[in-house]
Amino acid sequence: MGASAKSKKRNYQSNLGKTEVGFLWWLGAAGIALFFLILPYQQGLFNGNQVGFEARIYKAAIYGLILLFIPAIYLVRGWRLNSHVGILSIAVIFMPLIYWISYFSAVSSYYASLKVIICMLLAALFITAIYSAQSNSTRTLMEGGLMVAGGIIVWFGIFNLFGQNYYKDAVWLASGQYRLSSVFQYPNTYAGLLIALFLASAYYAVHSSKNYVRLLNAAMLAPLWISFMLTYSRGAIVVIPVVVLLIVPLLRFSKQIAYFLYMGIAVIISMVVLPKLSSNADAISAIVLPNETKADATTISMFDKLPLQCWGLLLLAMAVTVAFVWVYHSKLDSWVASKTAAFAERKWTTVLIPAAIIVVGVLAAALLLASPAVRSLLPGELAARLETINFQQHSVLERLTFYKDGLKTSKDYPIIGAGGAAWQAIYEQYQNNPYESRQAHSFYVQTLVEIGWLGLLIMLALFAYIFYLYIRSHIRHPELRGSHLVFYIFALTLLAHSAIDFDMSYVYIGAIVFVSLGCMIAPFSEKLVISRMDQRMMKSWQQAIYPACLALLAIVTLAVTIQHNRAVSNFYKTISLAQKQTPFNQLIDGLDKSISISPNQPTYAVTKASWLMQAYDQNHEQQYLMLAEETINKAERYDKHSRDLFTQKLTLLNVGNQVEESLPVIEETLKKFPWDINFYNAALTNYAAARTAALATEQSDKAAEYAQRMHEISDEVNRRIELLEELPPEQLQGRDFSFTDSMKAAMATLD
Repeated sequence: MGASAKSKKRNYQSNLGKTEVGFLWWLGAAGIALFFLILPYQQGLFNGNQVGFEARIYKAAIYGLILLFIPAIYLVRGWRLNSHVGILSIAVIFMPLIYWISYFSAVSSYYASLKVIICMLLAALFITAIYSAQSNSTRTLMEGGLMVAGGIIVWFGIFNLFGQNYYKDAVWLASGQYRLSSVFQYPNTYAGLLIALFLASAYYAVHSSKNYVRLLNAAMLAPLWISFMLTYSRGAIVVIPVVVLLIVPLLRFSKQIAYFLYMGIAVIISMVVLPKLSSNADAISAIVLPNETKADATTISMFDKLPLQCWGLLLLAMAVTVAFVWVYHSKLDSWVASKTAAFAERKWTTVLIPAAIIVVGVLAAALLLASPAVRSLLPGELAARLETINFQQHSVLERLTFYKDGLKTSKDYPIIGAGGAAWQAIYEQYQNNPYESRQAHSFYVQTLVEIGWLGLLIMLALFAYIFYLYIRSHIRHPELRGSHLVFYIFALTLLAHSAIDFDMSYVYIGAIVFVSLGCMIAPFSEKLVISRMDQRMMKSWQQAIYPACLALLAIVTLAVTIQHNRAVSNFYKTISLAQKQTPFNQLIDGLDKSISISPNQPTYAVTKASWLMQAYDQNHEQQYLMLAEETINKAERYDKHSRDLFTQKLTLLNVGNQVEESLPVIEETLKKFPWDINFYNAALTNYAAARTAALATEQSDKAAEYAQRMHEISDEVNRRIELLEELPPEQLQGRDFSFTDSMKAAMATLD
C-alpha cells in the first residue's frame, strides 16, 4: 500500500473515531438525562433494605450498568493513565470493591450484596459522566436533564400540596404537622435537594446568557423557597449558610452581588406570602389526605377557593421575582460590574461578601431565635420549629445518639466494617436506648458501620480529590469556567446535608451526587494531564485492559442484578397469587423458586415459614412444622441478625411446645436486641414455663437455675429502665420499655 493510501486510511479512521466518540458522548449524556427524568417517581429509589424497595433499585441498576458499556467502548482507544481523569476512573471502582470485600464478612449477606450493586451503579454513572460531559453540548444536555427533572419534582410536590394530585406521603403528616416531601416521602431529604435546586437556579438566573433560561430559573426561585420552608426541615436551614459560603468565593464579585440580591428578593417575597399560603395548604391537606373517618384520598379542583388562593399567591411571588431579575439584569448588572471592576481586582474581595454573610447571618439568626415579635410574622408551625433550633432539642439529641452508637459499632468492625446494610441489621445491639431507626441519619456514620475506617477514608479521599481538582482548575483556568458550577453546587449541597441525614440512602440522590462529581471534572479534562507521566505511552493492548475490566465488571454485576430481580419479581407474583385462592403447593413452589435464586434473602424464608405454619394451624400436619423449621435454619446461615428470623423461629418452637429448646434462641435475642421488651417478655414467660416443667419432673437444680436466670433478666430490665430515666428530658425514649403483664405474671410464679 502506498504512502498516499496509508495517509487516507489513517485520516478515514481518525474521522470515523471522532464520529463514534461524538455519538457515544451523546448517548451517554442522553442516558443520564433520562435517568434523572424517569426514575425519581419510584420513591426516589429509596434503599430501605426491605423487599418492597428492591425491584425498582434492581431495574435502575440494570439501566445504569448498561450505560457503563458506553465509556467502555470509547475507552478501548481513548483511555490514558497520564491524567487525573484516568486515575479517577479507576479510583471510583474502589467503592464497590471495598463493599464487595466487606460482603464476605457481612452481618446481612443479601443486603450487603445489594449495596455492592448500588455502589457499582453509582460508579458506572460517574464514569459515564466524566467522559460524556467533556463536550460542552453533551454536558449542557445533562445539566438540562437534571434541572428539568428537579423542576418537575418541585411542581409535582406543589400539585400535591395544593390538592390537585395525591401521591402517598408527598405531604407528610407527622405530629399533627403537614410537611412537604414530594416524591421522596421524607421531608428532610427533599429539603436537601431543594437547597441545591434553589442555589443552582439562582446561579443560572445570574449567569445565563439566554433570557428565557435566566427568567425561567428566576421564576423557580419562589416555588423552590416556599417548598423548602414547607418541608419544615431545621437541619437543612443550618446547612444553607455553610454551603453558600463554599459557593460564593467561586463567583466574580459583581456576580456575588447579583446572586445574593436574586436569592434575597425570592426569599423576602416568599416569606410575605408564606403565612397565608401555609394555612391554606394545611386546610387543603386536611381535606385531601386519608384520615380516621376517610379511607381514600380526595383531590380538589384548582379553581376551588383554597387552592385558587394558593396558586394566586405563588404566581404573585414568581412574578415579583422575575420582574426584579429582569430589571436588575437589563438596567443595573452592567453598571454594577463596571463600578466594582477595580475594587474586584483586589485579592480579598472574593471573601468580602462571604464574610458579610457570616455577620449578617449570625445577627439574623439571633434576631429570629430571640425575638417573639419577629417569629410571629412566620406561619405558626414554622415559627415553632425555628424556635426549637438548638443543641438540646430532641432531633439533635437523637442524631448524636445515633452517631455515638455508630462509633460503638465500629469498634467491633473497625477495618472493613460489617458490610452493606449493617446499620439496620445490628444497630439494636449497640443502641443507647430503644429508638427505632433503620437509618443512621448520617451518610458518613452509616458508611463507617458498613465498610469501616478503611472504606470511609477511601470514600472521603475520593471526594476530597475531586473537589480539590475542581477548585484548583476553576482558579487556574478561568477561560474554562461555566455553568458546570451547578454540578459543584449539587454535589457539595447533597454531601453536606447527608452528614446529618440519610439522603444518600436514596439511590436517586446518590446518582445526582456521583454524576455531578464526574461532570465537575469533565470540562477540565484536557488540563488535568499529569506531565511527568506523558512519556509513558501505552500500547494498544494496554489501553484495552481497563475498558475490558469495566465491561467484565458490568457483565458480572448485570448478571447478579438480573438474577436478584428475577427472584424478587417472582416473589411479588407469588404474593399476588396468594390473594387469588391459588393452591397452597403452587404458592410454596413459587417461594421455593425465589429462595433457590436468592437463598440469602431472609424475607422469602420468613414468608414461606409463616405460610407453612398457617397450614399447620389448619390441619395440624407435623410435616409443615418440620419444613418451616428447615427453611428457617437454612436462612440463618446467611443472616444471623434478622429479627424476623428470630421471631419466626421462636414462634415455631413455641408452637411445637419446645420450651427448653427455645431458651438458647431467647438468650441470643437478648444479646442482639437488648432494648426489645418483647424478647424479655418471651424470656421470662418461657423460663417460667421451663421452671414449672422442671419442678413437675422433680429437677430441682434445673428449676433453681431457671429461677436464678429469671431474677437476672428482671434485674436487667430494671437496670435499663433506670438508664432511661437518665436521658435528657428533651430526648425521646423510643419504644416502650417496661414490665408487661405477662412478665409480671411470670415473676409472680417465683413467690
